[in-house]
Amino acid sequence: MLQPILYCAVFLLLVLLPAPLLGRYFYAVFEGHCRTLAPLERLTLSACGSDGREQDWKSYATSLMAFHLAGFVLLFVILMAQGMLPLNPQHLPGLSWQLAFNTAVSFVTNTNWQAYSGESSLSYFSQMIGLTTQNFVSAATGAAVAVVLFRGIARQQTTSLGNFWVDLVRFCLYVLLPMSLVMAMLLVWQGVPQSFSHYLPFTGLQGQQQVLPLGPAASQIAIKQLGSNGGGFFGINSAHPFENPTALSNWLEMVTLLSLAAGMIFTLGHYVKDHAHSRALAITMTLLLVMGLGVTVYQELAADPNLSALTDQLGNWEGKESRFGPVLSSIWAVATTAASNGSVNAMHDSLTPLGGLIALANMLLGEVIFGGVGAGIYGMLLFVLLTVFLCGLMVGRTPTYLGKRLGITEMKWVVATMLVMPVGVLVLGGITLLLPDAATIIGHSGPHGLTRLIYAYASGAGNNGSAFAGFAAGDNWQCIAIGVAMLLGRFGYILPVLVIAGRLARGPRQEASDSDFPVRGPLFVTLLVITILLMGGLSFLPVVALGPIAEQLISGAF
Repeated sequence: MLQPILYCAVFLLLVLLPAPLLGRYFYAVFEGHCRTLAPLERLTLSACGSDGREQDWKSYATSLMAFHLAGFVLLFVILMAQGMLPLNPQHLPGLSWQLAFNTAVSFVTNTNWQAYSGESSLSYFSQMIGLTTQNFVSAATGAAVAVVLFRGIARQQTTSLGNFWVDLVRFCLYVLLPMSLVMAMLLVWQGVPQSFSHYLPFTGLQGQQQVLPLGPAASQIAIKQLGSNGGGFFGINSAHPFENPTALSNWLEMVTLLSLAAGMIFTLGHYVKDHAHSRALAITMTLLLVMGLGVTVYQELAADPNLSALTDQLGNWEGKESRFGPVLSSIWAVATTAASNGSVNAMHDSLTPLGGLIALANMLLGEVIFGGVGAGIYGMLLFVLLTVFLCGLMVGRTPTYLGKRLGITEMKWVVATMLVMPVGVLVLGGITLLLPDAATIIGHSGPHGLTRLIYAYASGAGNNGSAFAGFAAGDNWQCIAIGVAMLLGRFGYILPVLVIAGRLARGPRQEASDSDFPVRGPLFVTLLVITILLMGGLSFLPVVALGPIAEQLISGAF
């Protein structure tokens, strides 16, 4: 068991060690301390029609929603009309309106759910101009919303929370673009294609005629990992040898999918001038991640009573790439579902029932175990506010968080966000179960079929984008329903977060006292973990018991 422990430890160190430095850099970027690209920044803002003046939360939300609506319409048109657009050497036709709607919503909301196979459905133009562009701006939006909440906590008696266009442009220019350029070059060095050539025909070892897909893959893969987007240029994602060709590329992609989200935790500390609080949040997220890693790696290495005795020594290799094996595949599966990044290097449908349960639980908890870039930390802060409020009620004192009083209005918006995942998963997923062709959609009549269904809607509402194989993601109703779940999962958090930020910014800062609930230290971490597990997990306990837990009991593995 030494190798699995070593791999997990190295992975955690590679993610966490640079996080404080990244957090400080992000703070400098958002506050305008980095001026290397100032002329380009001014030019871009001028093209956006922005004068850079700070906005209140309503103006910020209006700019954000207008930008994303325009991005959705543009991407929808590109996908529908790709047969008439350039950079389409395979002459692929446009998508159906249902699939175009689903895909446009998916990438605008940073979900990257893919109900298609990239190399056989999308042109180079659609992949590069349509999808990759949204990978940048959707990730930058998540970071910008998190910073608005940071400013709301840090500032007092003001309505100014920054400017959406400035925040968006700065994060793209100073963070995502340079890092993606370096990452793309590293991937090209490792063998990932970056080409506009036609697909290449070749003859296989057994004489069969096949086609070798190419395309500008490295550039999209770089930002899909860095921006916690997920998805893939090719149908089987990072299990494809062109998308993830070597052990080094696997480690690069696996580590970068959490790196920027981890850095955003420490950006909070710079805004609120409380680095101990940031460390406490990082410890909380790491603890939840380690728990998931431990269960998943153990389950994927354990013997399967339904398979041969070879599993006693080899573990569960079904659905795994032989280049990576059960351990690296398990680390990726846990990290990608913790990060709202839908990329995969193994088939999640082939995970053991409890291994699949961890991946499912990571999403059902609400994208708070590092989560997406920015989205993870503002999701976690909603649980922090709830924890502080509950602890304040228990001691009979008005709850305060970092000097800001938490009133009933703020908590109503926090509670509203707690309903997003149950509605997106249980309500929309339940409608699918009532359809006459539900069995065909989920592709399995037993507990595993229910797990597939819940996983699909958790992935949509959690803005993750991964899926169990066998689920009919391309079904017209699923394209629409999961599209609605993705919209709910994105903007059902963003809008309340902006409202909360605006209210906190208007309030005065209270002097700290000994009776305030401490937001650092072991007690805070313990209570926060309990709140996350209780509030984020209990809503789904019945359906989880009927899905992966029942499947584990049937398998006889307990």
